[in-house]
Amino acid sequence: MNRPQPTDQARRILEITRVFPAPRERVFQAFVDPELIALWWGPDGFHTPRDRLVIEPQVGGRHHKIMVLDDPAIAAGMGVAVGAEFPDSPRVLEIKAPELLVLSSDPQPQMGLVERTITRIEFHAEGPERTRVVLIDGPYTEMMAPHADTGWRQSFEKLAASLAG
Repeated sequence: MNRPQPTDQARRILEITRVFPAPRERVFQAFVDPELIALWWGPDGFHTPRDRLVIEPQVGGRHHKIMVLDDPAIAAGMGVAVGAEFPDSPRVLEIKAPELLVLSSDPQPQMGLVERTITRIEFHAEGPERTRVVLIDGPYTEMMAPHADTGWRQSFEKLAASLAG
């Protein structure tokens, strides 16, 4: 079973559980359909254009996304320009529709991601119209873990809104 594991450099593993008011198949699709991913992927102040997504929902396939920074205050705090792009290019390690999606991302030391990360997303039906998503993600350094946690939680807010719409 592919799950993130702590390392000497990155010890923090995130675990976030969220219930979405939509059937499991629909929530799973929101993670593998580029049209749907473009509606919600990225924390507040970012968006992910549809034409910057390459999603191949099979083992070994790409789950490539490029987030674009929109917020001037965030840009100033990061020391980058509005419009800066942030790539995320994991590969699919496991996929079992509509139950499981596991992604693996190479280290990006320039972004503070010093280890390969594993993102395990489990989709659990809670009746016909609700889905409990369990996200297990990492490992992260102490410095990066809060940013990753905030990013996922804000993205999940956008996902909930897109599922409700």
